[in-house]
Amino acid sequence: MSTLSAIWAISLSSLISSAPSPMISNEFVNQKNNYDPRLIYQQKDFVGSIYSTSINPRYVIEVHANSANEWMIIVNRQPTFWFKDLPDAAIATAKLAMIMNAPDFDPQYIEPMVINNEYIGKYKDAVLFKISKSEVVNPSLNLTQWINNLRVAAGAEPLTLVESQKQMYRLATSGEQIDGIASWYGPYFQGRQTASGEQFEQQDFTAAHPSLPFDTYLKVTNQKNGRSVVVRINDRGPYVGERNLDLSHAAAIALNSDEVGVVPITATVLIPSSTN
Repeated sequence: MSTLSAIWAISLSSLISSAPSPMISNEFVNQKNNYDPRLIYQQKDFVGSIYSTSINPRYVIEVHANSANEWMIIVNRQPTFWFKDLPDAAIATAKLAMIMNAPDFDPQYIEPMVINNEYIGKYKDAVLFKISKSEVVNPSLNLTQWINNLRVAAGAEPLTLVESQKQMYRLATSGEQIDGIASWYGPYFQGRQTASGEQFEQQDFTAAHPSLPFDTYLKVTNQKNGRSVVVRINDRGPYVGERNLDLSHAAAIALNSDEVGVVPITATVLIPSSTN
């Protein structure tokens, strides 16, 4: 039995012109199989440097409607990042099409950054998307995933989690290292106030230490398997045996130490990068 589906075509000219909102035309087509509605951006040439692309662009940028309030940006058929607002998704798609189809495009410049609790994906000086810290429980992980989705779609190597975290927080390695034992804490403490005054969020990359200043960043490496993650000190503890670091549940998962519970670690103190 056929179903009624819609394909919306949005002209890029309506996004870049002074029109208050994109012009959307509906073309209804009968299809035998269900599929998600999607927005396909028509390729057009514009006067000057506002927008120009070849007839067969290297990167085809689309917007797919995942739901009524989620719009996924697709690069060469690969999902990358999403918006809750259609106009924002449309503008980001137009911007991404211009950037990625420019002759000098280099995917190595797709980078993460954090400014005023906003987790930003950028290309050189252009902001591609923002993730508010209030919207997700682990914004640094979400930002890393979105950045890597874009990099892979563009043919670049993905960043490791630690590489991404050091870039977004503009951190460099210091000469100070701490060898010790790390445990983790999670569900029982979820939502409780930490020693820094924050609420504990077990799905964020944080840790407790007996004496390091709050907001100290550590690159923590599991000595058993070599896996690493960057955590921020926002609590005090642990107070059991010889343990000197208590990781959030998410950090323990990143180190693959959540099942064994206690592991030997090397923690390297990270400092603000001189390139800031």
